[in-house]
Amino acid sequence: MADRIEQLLHRRTDLSTFLVHLTKDTENHTARDNLLSIAESRTIEARSPFGLAKQHDQLLHRTRATQRVVCFSETPLEHTWMMVRDIHGRQESFTKYGLVFTKAICRRQGCNPVWYLDISVGHDWLSNPVNRQVDRAIAESTVEGTVDSRRLALQDILRLTPFMEKMGNPNGQRKEFSWEREWRHFGDFSFKSVENVVALLAPEDDHSALRDDLSYSWKRRGIPLIDPDWGLERMISVLSGVSAV
Repeated sequence: MADRIEQLLHRRTDLSTFLVHLTKDTENHTARDNLLSIAESRTIEARSPFGLAKQHDQLLHRTRATQRVVCFSETPLEHTWMMVRDIHGRQESFTKYGLVFTKAICRRQGCNPVWYLDISVGHDWLSNPVNRQVDRAIAESTVEGTVDSRRLALQDILRLTPFMEKMGNPNGQRKEFSWEREWRHFGDFSFKSVENVVALLAPEDDHSALRDDLSYSWKRRGIPLIDPDWGLERMISVLSGVSAV
């Protein structure tokens, strides 16, 4: 009998069955505060625009073609520690706080992998035709010198650009984060139940206090708390409910 692709993929240690969303410190709240807010509202807000048309965010962020997304990483859990390091050239800075979802749940919600376009010197940049399509969409949506946001939102290219990013080393400035295996979701990402979350991420020394600060539904669920710095075996033990003592 032929193997099913699902059976094969479960044995691929370089691929993850999970997607991780890491929180970060914002102007008025810590990453911990933001994690607790997400846990309470069961919604991750899409606050920042990404992709090849992010510069047009103000025209689109209140439309169905918003360039504001929620970001996830397909990095295997045991390598999540890499995501919270201080990395040279990285624009975003994340902490050890976050949420873990199954990839299956995220796909049902409309999450999609990011398409990385190589802009290394000497290559025929695939980002150039995309940029031309964006410029054409804006021109076709401009009436008497003003861009009609509703008309622009109907342009197919603006539904694709949030899922496109550049990678490479143009002009000596390295932009290479395809290793994060990023996935994105158009607009806010909501989950119906605490049962939809595999685990919460947090520094080990805050696990006890964080659990106390979670609402009753999370405590009743007995949500696993994982430190990104842990090794795989300890993560497995916690996820399976085995006592560390």
